[in-house]
Amino acid sequence: MEPGILAWLGFGWWSLGSAIQWASAALARSPRRAVSASHQASDFSIVAPMAGAEDASAAYVYVLRQFAEAGAEVLICVAHAGDGAVAPTRKLWPEAPILVGNDDTFNPKMNNVRKGLEAASRGVVALCDAGIQLSLDELSRAAAPLSAGAGLVLALKAAEAPQSFAAEIERAYIDGHQAKFLFAADRLGLAVASGGVTLMTRDTLQRIGNWRGFNRWIADDYSVVRSVRELGLSTRLGEIMPRLPLGVRSWSTVWRRQVRWARTRLRLPVWPLVLWEPAIGWAATGAAGAAALLFSGAGAMMVVVALAIHTVAWLLAEKWFMTGRGLSFGMRGAAAALVREALAPVLIANALSGRAIYWRGTDLGGQWRGHQEAVEDTSRDAASGKSL
Repeated sequence: MEPGILAWLGFGWWSLGSAIQWASAALARSPRRAVSASHQASDFSIVAPMAGAEDASAAYVYVLRQFAEAGAEVLICVAHAGDGAVAPTRKLWPEAPILVGNDDTFNPKMNNVRKGLEAASRGVVALCDAGIQLSLDELSRAAAPLSAGAGLVLALKAAEAPQSFAAEIERAYIDGHQAKFLFAADRLGLAVASGGVTLMTRDTLQRIGNWRGFNRWIADDYSVVRSVRELGLSTRLGEIMPRLPLGVRSWSTVWRRQVRWARTRLRLPVWPLVLWEPAIGWAATGAAGAAALLFSGAGAMMVVVALAIHTVAWLLAEKWFMTGRGLSFGMRGAAAALVREALAPVLIANALSGRAIYWRGTDLGGQWRGHQEAVEDTSRDAASGKSL
């Protein structure tokens, strides 16, 4: 049977998705040539926001204490004196430098972080996600591109040590999906942003308006990248990946976090890429290839074999990337990757079904909408000549 237009469209869709999977793995798997590290511990101000006891794990407090004892300025930030992170931090580190205070902007994370960014006094400022594991040598190597002229370096976190299958799925999202596409985009010179450790010089921080440079869009990591690039400076991902031990995670926690991130990205200028992701994923491209074979008159057995080959090739590309970055990828990781891929259309549908973006009990989406409306009202008042 001669393939018709639907068959050719299906083959084209399958070919495009597979090519993107392998090309992104190829671009992302090899770190750039290392830049010689030149920073000492005394060069760093480390801003470490915490919210709740889970952020003050013994391993994380130990990392911060080691930085301080080596000579770095460590600034732990909590919103309130009674925050659940204070007691376990004090128990493990009685002299811990904890800053208390909360702002009133739309972003609850930056409301907590602001005081730390304003207090930072060293030449390099590092804003850290809670729970990461990073040595002083790794921090110095991560910051090395700043000496070579980069305006900002983002060190992506690498999830590790999952102790439940839900945590394994979260690692598949963080390592196998997000890191792969972000590293690939970074190698193409695109502006990318994600959590982990945000590094910049104090001079650059002041030039972007300090904490204000993090609060221009709903996502603080995207905001700071855009703010730095608008100064004419480059931004890039670092080659050092701080570890984030996952431990036991519940499925509801993992899923809510993925929905929150998806809804956040949909409110950024990169939203078309978010909608495009499921279309080039394993499930959609595999379905397109299977449909193309059926339209071409292939039998059921050939379709099954083709889908098996498609699945193995897809997982091999992910394993190739992960191996290049020193990340583990075994049978559980492969199973988690397939679950992640199968849920991609469901995730986007869920993200599009609502506007609430809950972060630690606060609707960040609603806060952002209120902020935008206030900005628009102010702009209208200014345009009409009213006194502000």
